[in-house]
Amino acid sequence: MKRARKLIIVLLAMFMVVVVAAPMALAAGEEMVVAYVQVPEDWENPCLWAWDDEGNNAFDAWPGGEAEADPNNQGWYYCWLPSWVTKIIVNANAGDVQTGDFAVEGKDAWIIVTSPEEVEVVYEALTQGEAPAYVEKITVHAKVPDGWSEANLWAWLAPAGTNAFAAWPGKAMTLSDSGWYSAKVPIWINSVIVNAGEGNPQTEDLSVEPKEMWLVIADDGSAEINYSNPDQAVNDITVRVQAPASWADPCLWAWSHPDGTNAFISWPGEPLVAEGDWLTLKVPGWINRVIVNGNEGGIQTGDIEVEVGKDIWLLVTDAETYSATYEEPAAAEPPVTKNGIDTWIIVAIVLAALVLVAVLVIVVLKKKKR
Repeated sequence: MKRARKLIIVLLAMFMVVVVAAPMALAAGEEMVVAYVQVPEDWENPCLWAWDDEGNNAFDAWPGGEAEADPNNQGWYYCWLPSWVTKIIVNANAGDVQTGDFAVEGKDAWIIVTSPEEVEVVYEALTQGEAPAYVEKITVHAKVPDGWSEANLWAWLAPAGTNAFAAWPGKAMTLSDSGWYSAKVPIWINSVIVNAGEGNPQTEDLSVEPKEMWLVIADDGSAEINYSNPDQAVNDITVRVQAPASWADPCLWAWSHPDGTNAFISWPGEPLVAEGDWLTLKVPGWINRVIVNGNEGGIQTGDIEVEVGKDIWLLVTDAETYSATYEEPAAAEPPVTKNGIDTWIIVAIVLAALVLVAVLVIVVLKKKKR
């Protein structure tokens, strides 16, 4: 018996290692394909949101992978994707305009977007020459002083001096609703400068690690370097749900709006676990949107806005009716009792007695008449 238990523990440990390591392994060794995109003239900074039929996303957060202009093919942008991607949405203008989702095959594709409703996918080359080589990239986020009207990113490899961008002041960073500027750089860089306007003012040379980072820049050009979002530095929370009995295997989907960072890898999210009268799940405390779903995601609530960092109780009546509270709802009060007898029983007895008295009175009156 002890050996069996040890074997089970070992197998579970191996399973967890595989689950945790799987995304890293996929990122390191998966086959990549290139998607070329042509968009309307008023679509700026096009991006691709991509996923597979099981709901696995190619990118961590909306609007997805940044498509870059191909210097050898004017009007065309390109974005490298894992070959397992089967669905794409092309979007632009910081996600404000987008196509519907459309199917793609696991090979190089040329996508022509005429309008949000008109998309053509071709698998024969419409560009000249080879696509620029695939380079894994990381995202640099920066929160800059109030006096900066814009932010640019300069990045390089020290001491070799290899630059990530062709010319100073570097790549223009995009401002999100969350107040962070962001831009992507090749993963091989180890030094960055964030600058404003035409390169002045600017930070000092910052030595960094090759992973996603958040830079909080002070007025004097110094910067605090974080490798996790400081805005999301909150404790995990517990979400408790009461869902309709007809919703099989209820799951929770959770994310941060408006940056689109998902708490889980793929739809429909993580299964809720029965705990007393509630279905529960522990999630990152930085989430501010949730969806409860069932039947393998076939039925769901709308987007439910919730407060950051607070435990949540969700009462779901149906797909259109639900509510969120931050304290456990009071249980329905039991009928008032007195001396161990329910009030409604006492009332029933009194009514029955009154009926019996009334019947007896009627009988007596009838006898007197005779």
